[in-house]
Amino acid sequence: MENKELENKQQKKPVSHKKTIISILIVLLISAVVFIVFFNFNDFNETLNLLKTVDGIEMAKAFLCLLLYALLWPMSLCFIAKQNKFVTHFADVYMIGESEHFFNAITPFATGGQPIQVYLFTQKDVKAGDSTGIIVSNFIAFMIASNIFAIASLVFYGKFSEKFDSSTAWMIGLGFAMNLFTLVFMISIASCKFVRDWLKKLLENLCKIKFIGKHLSKTIPAFEKYCENAQSAAKRIFSHKASFLGAIVLKMLALVFYYAIPYFILKALGADFSFQIMPYIILASAFAITTMVWVPTPGGTGGIEFAFTTIFTASLFGNLSNDIGVTGMILWRALTYYLLMIISALAYIIFEIRVKKYKKKQQTIEEV
Repeated sequence: MENKELENKQQKKPVSHKKTIISILIVLLISAVVFIVFFNFNDFNETLNLLKTVDGIEMAKAFLCLLLYALLWPMSLCFIAKQNKFVTHFADVYMIGESEHFFNAITPFATGGQPIQVYLFTQKDVKAGDSTGIIVSNFIAFMIASNIFAIASLVFYGKFSEKFDSSTAWMIGLGFAMNLFTLVFMISIASCKFVRDWLKKLLENLCKIKFIGKHLSKTIPAFEKYCENAQSAAKRIFSHKASFLGAIVLKMLALVFYYAIPYFILKALGADFSFQIMPYIILASAFAITTMVWVPTPGGTGGIEFAFTTIFTASLFGNLSNDIGVTGMILWRALTYYLLMIISALAYIIFEIRVKKYKKKQQTIEEV
């Protein structure tokens, strides 16, 4: 009964537009602070001069990579949803998958996308439990795909660790550890009853502490429901192995285009790269992004910029100047964060329009 009430509550929970606007303003404020800090250590005029000399053709290729990534990203969710036969309209699932980027970009640790996706599925009359199972399956597929790239990049670039100072090496280690821990944690909750029971017991014991229990006790029913849905997701994965493997492949293909974007941006700024170096740039991009997953700011702002400039100016690809590294970071962030956020927000708006039409149609049918 308690779980049923929780599920109904999840289905009725609206997306707060006020909170969304506040989150966007916070993102813009943090971004402004980050760029001010970066330009305090770099020549702003040199960056402007480099931007004036950007190769338009190479930037167009970078933009095309972003579009291909954005187009491919929701396909894994569509693939899983189709196999589970919960949603009939491909366009709805596609827009739900695409909207993930927007909510991830405006929340700490990029944690906002999945809960909102569950809510969006319920707007199309998919039960919260079923939608959570789909989202968990899709997230695990992404974590496996990203960890494949992360491990490959660590194996290749680990030998260059002497090029980074001790504090940077420590941050790199933390990022990789958190990425791998998240995957192991998700799989453990989904497939291991012992882990679920142990975590529940831990929460119950923490609730006995007066100042913690007051707030934490409310989360236990939600955690139990999440565990049920994660377990359901694990069963779906094992009963639809082909669709799950297909989802992983689609995520990997999307990530290839995403990780390739710096190659074209740096070439646009004058870097003398041959096509043969692209696989190494892809691994370097995965390396940079993985190292900063632990940064608690929305979209990893601050950490991601630092990782990009540090890794691409660490003499791994010839002697790229710091000015090229910073200018490349600005263009890369403009495409992969701000432009992608706009594309994702448009997908969310389109979905909301479709939901309004759907509910109006349902209301008309009920009246008849």
